[in-house]
Amino acid sequence: MKRAVNRQYSWYRIFAVLWLLLIGMQWVDYTEPLWFSETTTLVTVTLLTIAIIEVLPVPSPWKWSIKIIAVVLGWRAVLVVMGAYVPYGPFFPDQLQGMAQHFVPYIWFSLGAWVLFELALELLTGKRSVLLFMAANLITFTILDSFTSYYLWQNVAWTVFAGLGWLASLHFRNFQLKYPLGWRRMRSQPLKLAFNILAIFSCILLVGISMPTVSPILTDPYTAWKNRESASEPADSAALPAVAAANTPTDQGDDRTEVQSGYSRDDRELGGGFEFSYTPVMSVETPVRSYWRGETRRTYTGEGWAGLGQEGRDYELFHENPTGTLPHKEQAPKTEVRRVEQTITMQNEEVYPVLFGGYAMKSVEVLDEGVFSSNLEWTEKEGELFWLGMGQAVNRGEESTRLYPRKYKVVSDIPIIPLEEVRRATYEELYPERKYREYLQIPNGFPDRVRELAEQVTAEGATPYAKMELLQAYLRQNYEYTNKPDLSRKKSKDFVDGFLFDVKQGYCDYFSTSMVMMARSLGVPARWVKGYAPGSQPDPEFLQRYPENGMAYRVNNADAHSWAELYFGDYGWIPFEATPGFDAPILYDEEEDVPALAETTPQDETTSKANPGLMDQLNPATVRTVFLIALAIVVTWVVYHLRSAIYYGFFRLRLGRPLTLSEKAVMETLRIVGKMKRRGFARSGDETLRESFARWKEQEPGISAVLDGLLREFEQASYSPQAFSVSQWRIVQELGHKLSRMTRKRVRIPFLTRS
Repeated sequence: MKRAVNRQYSWYRIFAVLWLLLIGMQWVDYTEPLWFSETTTLVTVTLLTIAIIEVLPVPSPWKWSIKIIAVVLGWRAVLVVMGAYVPYGPFFPDQLQGMAQHFVPYIWFSLGAWVLFELALELLTGKRSVLLFMAANLITFTILDSFTSYYLWQNVAWTVFAGLGWLASLHFRNFQLKYPLGWRRMRSQPLKLAFNILAIFSCILLVGISMPTVSPILTDPYTAWKNRESASEPADSAALPAVAAANTPTDQGDDRTEVQSGYSRDDRELGGGFEFSYTPVMSVETPVRSYWRGETRRTYTGEGWAGLGQEGRDYELFHENPTGTLPHKEQAPKTEVRRVEQTITMQNEEVYPVLFGGYAMKSVEVLDEGVFSSNLEWTEKEGELFWLGMGQAVNRGEESTRLYPRKYKVVSDIPIIPLEEVRRATYEELYPERKYREYLQIPNGFPDRVRELAEQVTAEGATPYAKMELLQAYLRQNYEYTNKPDLSRKKSKDFVDGFLFDVKQGYCDYFSTSMVMMARSLGVPARWVKGYAPGSQPDPEFLQRYPENGMAYRVNNADAHSWAELYFGDYGWIPFEATPGFDAPILYDEEEDVPALAETTPQDETTSKANPGLMDQLNPATVRTVFLIALAIVVTWVVYHLRSAIYYGFFRLRLGRPLTLSEKAVMETLRIVGKMKRRGFARSGDETLRESFARWKEQEPGISAVLDGLLREFEQASYSPQAFSVSQWRIVQELGHKLSRMTRKRVRIPFLTRS
């Protein structure tokens, strides 16, 4: 009678959960740069929680209840620790209602990961389904690795490892169910089983790891197609108004469905939705990560920000392709700066109204000679550097002249904020005079409830900076980020009021404008800034594969951004980031600044160039190849000299016990016979060893004595009841070596041998 086997809980179930979790974590690793940190943490906690509960020996109904409770508690803990949710009031009903409101923006990916995990665990029950699942994951990873900037080799390696482990576990599980007696016998030798599995896995993975990195000789079709597509775009595409997150249609009609992200030209009417555009804008070589600042706005109209013509500027004009220092009359006396050089290389043909750079720019130098000579206008108070080539007409002959610099260098003084000092500074200390009153402008009819909300949110803050930190945290934690807000919710005519009380979702323009106006309502001067977020640097492993790309920040139109700058008296203008998922790159004097790129002092550069060593002249791929070749030679030499020990060690693992000396003698003799066969001493299948040796002595009389001695020791080891001694085992080894030397074929070179 067959015994029923619990298929729901077994050692195989535990391993299946482990392998599936390992594969799932590779996808979490891939999506980490794409998701908010809260989302990544929530998905990780969700997968780990359900995996741990799944392997517990608990009935299914109870298991589901435990999972739901544990996952919800895990979500709550993560959001509280990361500051996305602040519990208040009694647990029921206040905290439950608060959790329901705050969980919604973050948990959808966690729920999706949970559902996919459960489905995979239930559906992947056979070898075919597991193989298909592995193939789907590997194909997807390889496509993403080939056609994106992500380097996913490690993800592929871990997926292969998990897939092989899953297949091995499934094989042994089927063996257990089909041959329970054989399984019990095999289970009595766990070390032997584990060693064989690990040996096979190691061989497969080591082969993959040892493969040298080879750059592609031909451009893949996808990249070629994208390059052709970029080249086919019209040169005057800058005429199309893109958005930094302002809603300007891409045609002359009123349809806003085709709006794409980019640097906005018109901010007079904010709102609406857009699609992300990942077309490249520029690359920035810099040792410090920054926001690439464009223009500022100070006059809020209730619908957006007034244009330059309405605001006015105090311009200082530079003539004829300027290069030099930008004047700065006003400084922040209580703030130190770090001087940083940034080299900007444009990646498109658009003409922008400004030159971009980190705040605050001190000098500019246009590096390319093919650019149309233009004027620059510098506005010291706003820190804007306008390029006046947009309206210029040039001869578009065969050698067309660029209307905007391809490459330029900006030197900026990045402020280092004394955080503790500015946190302690009061209104009276920061604003003894009514300076920058234009940055406190609030339009007539601005809703009072916006001011009341700002006062309520910042009531616990004792100083202006503390209040602004509370205001920033409130906007980041209580409103949803989306590039397509639901405008059907909007009832108020005011842009900020409609966002805060009606729509409650939006993108950077919504958050930054609200931050500026709420700060002004509390008496803190503020201005709205637009430009680009820092962008992304290539992964070090990707850089190793494609070193020609460099470590510069790559900025595309999806990085177009807007943020708030608030004025704190002698500490100057400080950026505040109210948009969820963005972090303002600010330098603080209380922390050791970690540059985005390693800086090299001129002395180190000189020393490095003057005394180049051998390792400096070799790239990492060459060093790795040489190391692997040397390692292979050493391993081959060791294996060759220990081949006898390895040979008998293998049989020891197979038998599960040490070999006796007589067994070693028999196996050594048979090994020698096999070698003799490869050297031309044939042996038929029905011959005894004595008959074969007799025929070989006739074929080669010189080896007769050795064959007789080896046969004598073989027969004694096989048939004698007496124990085989160590001296006899050494005799067998010596006879084998002697026979091998005597029958070794000599190499003959045909053209040196007479016929």
